[in-house]
Amino acid sequence: MGSGEMLGLEWSRVDLQNLQLYLEGRHTKAGKRRTVPLNAVARSALLNQARFRADQCPAVPWVFCNREGERIPSVKRSFATACEKAGIEDFRFHDLRHTCAAWLVQAGVPQPEVRDLLGHSTIRMTERYAHLAPENVRAAVA
Repeated sequence: MGSGEMLGLEWSRVDLQNLQLYLEGRHTKAGKRRTVPLNAVARSALLNQARFRADQCPAVPWVFCNREGERIPSVKRSFATACEKAGIEDFRFHDLRHTCAAWLVQAGVPQPEVRDLLGHSTIRMTERYAHLAPENVRAAVA
């Protein structure tokens, strides 16, 4: 998910039972409806957010909000602070998407699945990462 999709996420579109997030076209950069699967780490993070919401702002629809229940507009400053504390330089929030794509391709995940996970509108966007796993092509012809 992109930061805009994440920060605009409402609890009504979180399905912890089926481990999915539902994004309507108006919520995505590509303007297309999609679902985002959740792994155990993401589920745990969302459960922590649910506890925060229950304690601080129970009537708010936003998954990511401040103590007053206002939607968080940006992660830039917080992310920069986290990177600084971790000693990471020259890294932006969006770089997490690139890292995810690279790791998926290197793990041999088929490009259509990578496209769907990242919400790319076309396979051409996903193909940017194909060079990261040349052994997959070699294995295919073997």
